Amino acid sequence: MTQVLGRLRRQSIIPINLLITVGVILLILVLFPLLAGPFQTNFMAKLLLFGVLAVSLDLVWGFTGILSFAHGVFFTLGGYAMAYYLKLNLSASANTYGGTLPDFMVWNGLKELPWFIAPLQIFPIAMAAMVLVPAGFAYIIGWFIFRSKVSGVYITIITLAISSALTTFFVSQQAYTGGTNGITDVSKLSLFGLEIPFLGLYYIILAFTVFVMATAWWLTQSNFGLILRSIKENEKRISYLGYDVASYKIFIWTLSAGIAGIAGGLFVPLNRFISPVYLAVAFGTQVVIWVAVGGRGTLLGPFIAAILLGQVQNYADRVTQDWQLFVGVLLLVVVLFLPDGLMGLVPKKFRLSDATRLMGIVGTNPTSGFVQPRLFDWYTPLRSLVTTLTGFVSSGLRSPRPTQDEADRMLVGKPNANSVRRKL
Repeated sequence: MTQVLGRLRRQSIIPINLLITVGVILLILVLFPLLAGPFQTNFMAKLLLFGVLAVSLDLVWGFTGILSFAHGVFFTLGGYAMAYYLKLNLSASANTYGGTLPDFMVWNGLKELPWFIAPLQIFPIAMAAMVLVPAGFAYIIGWFIFRSKVSGVYITIITLAISSALTTFFVSQQAYTGGTNGITDVSKLSLFGLEIPFLGLYYIILAFTVFVMATAWWLTQSNFGLILRSIKENEKRISYLGYDVASYKIFIWTLSAGIAGIAGGLFVPLNRFISPVYLAVAFGTQVVIWVAVGGRGTLLGPFIAAILLGQVQNYADRVTQDWQLFVGVLLLVVVLFLPDGLMGLVPKKFRLSDATRLMGIVGTNPTSGFVQPRLFDWYTPLRSLVTTLTGFVSSGLRSPRPTQDEADRMLVGKPNANSVRRKL
């Protein structure tokens, strides 16, 4: 058993090809504004946010097996929180009626700012609301769903109902939400009195994207991520082993909603509007398509699919209004011939998901029959990263690769990794 685990540890090193590929993609995104025009840069920033939204759904659907059509709802709730802040801080001269009250409220006869919207004039409160409103809403819904042991297609039906109900509600509350038009003509984002230029906003979105991808990768490679995949494969067995399955589902559901909310909040200063269109089932379905086409449980797949399909839509829309036909045909081909999505066409050495599975096995205690989950398992992915980097440097210097014990000593100063793992 020890020999087998030793081989798995050696195999769990992150492929150098994968690191190089991710580095090239990141370099292209960093240099993109310098090579493209303002329109394409703005459009790419929008697609990056959609890619993050797809990754947030992949954490729920691809890794945990919960199909949700409500991630557009979380995206829009975060967007409205930021839109209120930007609209309320628009100068009086820039407002339609020369006052501080938003134009859509004046149109509907409101004389003063509603008490539940007024705090959003303060930037820290608006930033907190951008995360806490969608995450809190997801937690409440998730608590009732998962504690009631609702599963399968019934969760999907509930998310469809939530999306439809909130769309109707936001459209009907025109005095507070702007109705079907939403909130438009907002001010530009500024920090400490300094207006953030367009290029700065692009790099803020890119930094947020990198952070989300790195965090999602770290989380799914931990033992917590292995438990999520186990829940997806056989929820009853995991429950019989003593794990609180509902808590795991609620946590990842709430976390993904918070990520989607931040993406929605950054979407507003980029596109200068938000509307109930992103609450609708159509947009939620579009997010599901990104994940399905890219490949569930791969992280990179849904992210790349959101960008590619966005570009396809952009160019197809110039030729015909029926661009959905192209997306539908692509989805049909993927479902019938590529069950693993577009990432199924990528060689294994370039797949993040294969490294994830191996690294999940590393966290297994050889003396027990199942994995001991640790919510913040920093040791497993960090150890593999150090081993990879030292191996890469050593190979460049034509020196032998350090042993696993040497890599462990770099992190904890002790040669026995299993004893360290038991202490954690």
